[in-house]
Amino acid sequence: MSNHELVPLLGQRKQRRADQYEAVITQVTRYNKHAVICAGVPFGHTRPQWILPYGGSIQLDGHTQAITADYGFVKQPG
Repeated sequence: MSNHELVPLLGQRKQRRADQYEAVITQVTRYNKHAVICAGVPFGHTRPQWILPYGGSIQLDGHTQAITADYGFVKQPG
């Protein structure tokens, strides 16, 4: 548990993060052992922060373990 008054030590935070990743990987592979899982990418409210493309696209390549974002405007049909 953590809040503004109780902040876990760095080692505890790293262990909790590793435990969380392992739990997600275990459950996903339970249902699809070939699924590509992406965890730990700093999207959202993090520092440093990667910005997701709004109206663009993002591609996840499991073979090369790469994430590619296209920030170009994509015109929607209609």
